[in-house]
Amino acid sequence: MKKTTVTSNQLVFLVLWSCACIPVLSNSNHTLIFQKESNFRNCSCISTIPDCGFALANLRCNCRTVFSKDINKASPTFSHSSTLVVWVSDTTTVGQLLNYSSVPSLRLSLCNSNAVLAEYLVIFGLRELCVTNPKANVYPLQNITIYSSKGEVVESTLQNGTGFSFYISFLNMALLNGDSKLKAYSVPNVTNIAEYFPNLQYDTTSLPLEAGHSLVTFIYV
Repeated sequence: MKKTTVTSNQLVFLVLWSCACIPVLSNSNHTLIFQKESNFRNCSCISTIPDCGFALANLRCNCRTVFSKDINKASPTFSHSSTLVVWVSDTTTVGQLLNYSSVPSLRLSLCNSNAVLAEYLVIFGLRELCVTNPKANVYPLQNITIYSSKGEVVESTLQNGTGFSFYISFLNMALLNGDSKLKAYSVPNVTNIAEYFPNLQYDTTSLPLEAGHSLVTFIYV
C-alpha cells in the first residue's frame, strides 16, 4: 500500500473525534435493521429501542421482512438518506446487505458474543459512524465523524463546497469487538483507488462512475 501524506490545509477533511454517539437513539424516526434467521427485519421506529431488543423492536416498530435471496449482489444493495441502525448477529450476512451501500449516518451494534474477524465493508457517503458492543469491557461505545455537511445528505454528484465528488469508507468489522480504540485516516483527492492502494481488495465494478476526486477513509482497530 502506498503511503500518502496529507497536508495541513486538508486537516478539515481528516477524521474528527467526538465523545458522544450519533444521536440516533433520541425519540425520532429512524430505520432499524436486524437479522432474523437467514433474512432481515427492516423496521421504522419512532422511539428508542435498546440495543439487541429484538422482541421489543417487533412490538414497537413497524417492521417487514427482507429476504436474503432478494438482495441483488451485483449492485449497491442499500441506499438510505438518514440514520440507519443495524444490529449485527452475523457479519457475513450483514455484509451482504451493507457492502457497497450508501449510508450517511450508521450505528452498528454487536448482538453476538462471538469475536468478529477482520472483514471489510465499503460504505459510500458515510459521514458518521457509531459502534457499540454491550459486552465489551474496554470500549463498549465509540463514535467517529468523518466529515460534516450543512445539507441533510451529500449527494455523490455534487461537490457541495468540499472539493470532493464522492466519499468512500472502508470499515474493518473487527471494530465491533470493542477491545481497542477506533483508528482512522482519510486520503483526499483520490482519482484512482487502484493506483493509490494497489493491494486493496474490493469490487471495482461496484464503484460509481462519479467516484473520481474522492475522499477515501479507512476505519480500523
